[in-house]
Parts: sequence; structure tokens; C-alpha cells
Amino acid sequence: MNYLLINEQLDTLKAEIKTTRKEHLTRLVEQCRLYEDEVLSKEHPHTSITYMGMAAANLSLAYLLTEQEHYLTEAKRWIFTAVDYDVWGYGFLVDVDLSASWMLFGLGLSYDWLKDHLSDEERQKFLNKLILQGNKIFDYGQENLGHCWSTNYWQNHNWINYSGLLTTAYAIRPEHSGAQVWIDEIQDNFDKVFDYLPEDGSNYEGTGYWRFAMNFFLVAADLIRKDGGTDHFKTGFMENTFDYRLYQSAPNWEENINFADVHDKRSSHSICAYYKIASEYNNGQAQWLGEMVRTKFLFREAYQSKIFPGILPEAFLELIWYNPEIEQQSPENLPLTKYFPDLGLVVMRSSWDTDATHLSFKSSPAGGHKQWEMSWQLDKENDWKTRSLTHYHVDFNQFVLVHNGASLVIDEGYNRTSKAEIHNLITVDGTGCVGEKIWDEGDLSDPVLFDLNCKGIHNVWRDVPEEAIAKVEAFSNEDGYAYVVGESSRMYYPEMQLTRNARHIINSECGYFILLDELASELEHTYTWRIHSEKYANKVADDQFEIVNGEGALNVFTVFPEARDTKIDETLVEEIMTPQRPDDIRRISLKTLLIENPQKSQNTTFLNVFQPKDALLSDKENDISIQSIKGKNCIGVEIRSEKFTETFLYSSENSIEYGDIHAQTKWLSILKDKAGKLVKTTSYDGV
Repeated sequence: MNYLLINEQLDTLKAEIKTTRKEHLTRLVEQCRLYEDEVLSKEHPHTSITYMGMAAANLSLAYLLTEQEHYLTEAKRWIFTAVDYDVWGYGFLVDVDLSASWMLFGLGLSYDWLKDHLSDEERQKFLNKLILQGNKIFDYGQENLGHCWSTNYWQNHNWINYSGLLTTAYAIRPEHSGAQVWIDEIQDNFDKVFDYLPEDGSNYEGTGYWRFAMNFFLVAADLIRKDGGTDHFKTGFMENTFDYRLYQSAPNWEENINFADVHDKRSSHSICAYYKIASEYNNGQAQWLGEMVRTKFLFREAYQSKIFPGILPEAFLELIWYNPEIEQQSPENLPLTKYFPDLGLVVMRSSWDTDATHLSFKSSPAGGHKQWEMSWQLDKENDWKTRSLTHYHVDFNQFVLVHNGASLVIDEGYNRTSKAEIHNLITVDGTGCVGEKIWDEGDLSDPVLFDLNCKGIHNVWRDVPEEAIAKVEAFSNEDGYAYVVGESSRMYYPEMQLTRNARHIINSECGYFILLDELASELEHTYTWRIHSEKYANKVADDQFEIVNGEGALNVFTVFPEARDTKIDETLVEEIMTPQRPDDIRRISLKTLLIENPQKSQNTTFLNVFQPKDALLSDKENDISIQSIKGKNCIGVEIRSEKFTETFLYSSENSIEYGDIHAQTKWLSILKDKAGKLVKTTSYDGV
């Protein structure tokens, strides 16, 4: 028999559940046991029902593999409870969005796997419901082309909804001629999607939505290839997307770097996705990470994750997609610095050890370069609205810093009214991104603010003009230095008349980072520099703050401006998780360190040095000392450690004169050893 996803491998799976897949069968059996005591409502629950399709798929596979009748009986209990619901979905976009598509995915597989084990009456009832629901979601997508998820090619609702429908379409195609219409349209959609996605494999919605959608990507690519369609596994996005997920892992591997809408630090792992990627690309690192999550992190991921339905229901895919022939390989031989150009994402790590320092920086147009440019083109040509950027935050030039397992500079992770002030960004006279003013007032009852096509999330980017972009102006990783320059002046209110807002992060691999922020405007402003952490900063001296968090700590040395106002404050974020669960509220308290120029000025430079350190060690060997520098047309800092002295100089006029140093450049770094011998140097000339 040829089954969806299993293909002709059922007999192989049956044999291997006694050997190489024995532990995966145990996972499946344990998951199915959880379903037996679940009381199923005869009425549609007042929440998402995505878990029901996954339950049916797990039970259906358990029956196929073991032929134990109780699994078939339990599968039918879940299947026909769902079949008897008048609708699939609760609250809004009923029948035509995620709840419906997850049901079509899980129940489509169940129909394909179990149809020969159902009575004629059961089979016909099941088939009729799949046709009914399939037509509902397909027709909605067609009727709203250009103005809903069906043409939001870069957004997870497009991928999940069409993958779910595609699964059902293949399952019922032998008995329903209309299924081929769905298949043709969906294959065309995914031809576009995989062509439009960034070749660097990045995901602007963050690691949480990466894992939420990745299995559907893999399913769609698998089914389409099996049907003789395009082999999407050969696209740049699919070939490189595991690198994105790997480099957005925190050093302890259990947690994530939570840019964009990542609700928590443990909602980004998918064992089955890692297995499938490992098998498709002989990727030992993906196999290694999948096994680490399965053996060490599975249940903590399950009970702390806020993404519904979570990792546990993926047991059936883990068993199917595991390839015992792929050898695990740790990432220890991979580069420590990685650049994803479409998203403007730069990752700098000190090592691959679990106590490493990890800094991630991001600067790009909303949604990344490819989406921003192509969506504008598509929208102009077709009078469409293809950008759905509700999961993309106001976080241009944002960075996140982790050391020794401690989150020291953080992203708030999830907010339905994203603003610059809740990120590690600079605001200008208290203002942030040009799109923020759209959402300054009102509530969810306001139809202007509550956009159904955007799933009810406040879309900061809805009316942002095409020219409002940020970008990585420069990136370098050579000769013992890594640095990145992000420029974002066009993201701010035009009336602020900013001409420059550039953040430079320089890593000389000496255990600290130099942060240089250039601000320039035609008008005078108060510029507010801020970082957020989990713990309050402590003022150590006029030019030094310390953040201590568990085993990790961070020295923040404030060098320029010379005259500055500093403040330690609290920033509260409180939002509902989804309109389908309005009582599920996420709260986070950000501990904020702010620096401002006390007198308004056109131009301001913030120069700071960040030194991550171990909080529990008393050894002072790695301590650094900081001395500000002022030369002709330039400012800078001298950083001394036990082994090295780094001299960093910056000139807004690209003309540095300090002692015997004369250079026509924007900034330069000179590193010398204790004896004064030159070790290395780098510079940036600007654009």
C-alpha cells in the first residue's frame, strides 16, 4: 500500500519499531495513552481545535503499526466527534483559517490511513465532511485573493492553511474529482511561495512561528514531490533554513533567541522537523539537535511552551521522519559568526559551549528584503495587499545578548502593539517607528485597529511607506574581528527629519562588544538610548552599570555622550495571546536602562562597551577598565584587560587624529598586547 507521508514504507516501519524506532514507538504509544482519558465535547469548544486533528493522526498511525483494535476505536472517537461539529474554528475566520486547516491535515491523514478499516457508512460520512470543509476554506481563499492569507505568501497562515487542504486533497482525490482543482491551485501557490522566500533560510516571524509552520512546509514539499510536482527541497530557503534555526538557538540549546512573535523561550523546537531536514540533506547537526531535544528537553518544552498544540502531538511525524542512517554531528566545527542577509540578521558566538556568549543583531526592511521588495511589486501590479507583517516587530537595529545561560539584553518576545520603546532601540523625542502612530489610540472593537485579514493583530506596518526601511549597511567577519552596521533613519517619523541612525557593533573577540550609535537630524532632539533586561541594572559608578542574572552578568560602560542623563525603570507589556483565548494574557516586566542627552541637539553619539561575565566567579582576571578618549574631530575609548589594550576611535567627519594615529575613516580599532605590540586592527570607512 502507498500511504501519504509513509509512502511504501509501512512494512519497514513495522519492522523497525522493534529495533531502531523502538523509542519512537514508545513516544507514540505514550501520546496515544493521553488521548484515552480526554473528555470530548459534543459541542465545539470555545477555543482552537488544532489538537484534535493531531490526536486522530497519532491514533491512526498507532493502529496501522500495531493493528490493535483499541487504537482504531479511539481514533474513530476523535474523528467523528470532529466530523459532527457544524464548524471548525472558534471566534473569527471560522472554517477558513488555522483550526480548519490543522483539522484537514490530521483528519486527511487519518482518512488516507484508515479508510479501508471503516464501514461504508463511516467512510462516506467522513468523506463528505472533508469535502465540505475543504470547499469552505478553498472557496474563501479564492474569493479573497489579494486580501487574505491565500496571497500572504510570506506568512504562516498561507503555508499551514494550504498544506492542510493539500493533505486532504491527496487523501480524497480518488473519490472526489474536485480535489484536483485544490491541488492545482495549491501547487501553484507553493511554487510562488518557495520562489519568494529568502534564500538564506531566515524567517521574519521568529523561531516560534518557524517551528509552528515548518512541518507544514515539509509536508507540502513531500506531497508535491511525490505527486511529480516541483521539488521544493532543492530551493535555497529549504536548504538553508535549519542554519537559521540553529543559530537562533541559545547556547544552552534548550532555549531560543526570541526576536519577533516568540511567546517564550521554549516554543521553537520541533523534533520531527529536525529529523526530516536531517534525512533530506544528510544533515548531521539537525539529527543531533533532534535527538538532544527528544532525550533532554521534550517535556519541559511541552509544559512551558505557549504555542498551541505544542510539541507532544508531533509523535507520529517523529516516528515517520526519523532516519536511523543519519549520523549525529555537533555544530562545533561550524563558524561562530553567521550572517543572514535577507533578514539582516547577524549572530556572534564566543564558542559552541553551553556557557557561551551569544549576540544576535537584526536590521532589515519589515519582513526582510525579499518580502518587502516583492510584495510592493505584486501589490502594485494586482491591486493586492500581500504583506501580512503582524508578527514582525518594531525591532530594526535590535540586539539580544545571552551569556552563561543568562538573558542579559532581551527582546520582549510578543506584543500586539509593537513599539520601539519596548525594544533595545533609540527613540527620538519619545517617538519610534513611523507606523506606531496608527495604533496610538483605540481598542479591539475599532474595525480600523482590528483587521480580520491580519488575524486581529495590530499591524504596525500596514500603512508604512515603501521607502521606510532599515538595512545592514556593512558586515565583516575577518582577521579576528566581526562587526555589523545597521542604518534605520528612514524608519522614524519623517517630521523628525533624521538623516542618520546607525548602530555599529564591533567584536574584537576579547570578551566584550563595542556599541556605537550615530544620531543626526536637521532638527534638535532628545535621543533616548535604552536596553531591556530581566533584572534591574545596578549603578556601579558614574560610567558603569552592572546587570546580574543568575550565573551571568553584564558590565555596561557608558562612555559618550559626556553629559548624559541615566535612568533605571520598568517597562510593562501585557497582551492577550490570541482572540480565540481572550483570557490567556501574557505579561512581562522589562527592566530598562535609559540614557539621554540632557540638552536637545541635532547630532548625538552613544558609545558604550558591553562586557558579559560570570556572576558567581570572584576572579578578576577578565575585568576590563575603560577610559574615554577625545582627539581632533574624534572620540573613542581605550579598553584595557590583563592581556590587551584596544583603542577605538570614531569620527563623524571620517577624519581621525589622535596622537600618532591619522586616518581617513569613520572608525578604527587597534589591538595591542601587554608589551605594546600590534596584534590586529580593523576600520570602517562608511558609505
